[in-house]
Amino acid sequence: MNQTETVPGMLWLSIMVGMMIIGLIFHMHYIVRVADHVKKTSDRAFQIKDLMATLQIHHGSNFNTVMLFSWSIFLVAVAFLYFMTPNVLGTLNYFSFPQVASNSLGLLYFGSAVIIIPGILVALFVPQSYKYYQISTQMKQLTLLVPVFLVASIACSVYLGTIYPATNNFYWYLGCGALLISLALMLAPVAKGWVEEMRT
Repeated sequence: MNQTETVPGMLWLSIMVGMMIIGLIFHMHYIVRVADHVKKTSDRAFQIKDLMATLQIHHGSNFNTVMLFSWSIFLVAVAFLYFMTPNVLGTLNYFSFPQVASNSLGLLYFGSAVIIIPGILVALFVPQSYKYYQISTQMKQLTLLVPVFLVASIACSVYLGTIYPATNNFYWYLGCGALLISLALMLAPVAKGWVEEMRT
């Protein structure tokens, strides 16, 4: 059933941004606490950059590739969900650019632009943060689900694009829910590491 009611897109976007900010705070607090513990137990002075290099844990190329891919595709999934749904941002949507929207490779161009412009910065810094955490095999296996949820979200967005200018709130919420689950899974290693550090 096609629906045209406005969905609270900015609310859910704010929740996702809030989750990422909390993840950043957890990460920074985690590093500060670890540095404080080292200072208390070491009788030698050290530079923070030397400590950061010492703390790095190699999780394997498979995990690194999955997280790099996941964060890059996460940005694409967010852009698709918000810019391919006319009842979220109004006239500011993918279909406001007919030269791109009418092109058979328009979605590819759009997704590539999202990855290239902000995605490179995210890819360079965010996945590197996992090097400072002990991540269990079970947690690594859970992160393998992230691309699945992201692809599901993108599929919902593509469907919404095919029925434009109509929309369907069920598929929008389904795509948004998949985004929230994938983001929670990507932040889980940081949150788990922070909780364990707070117990010490």
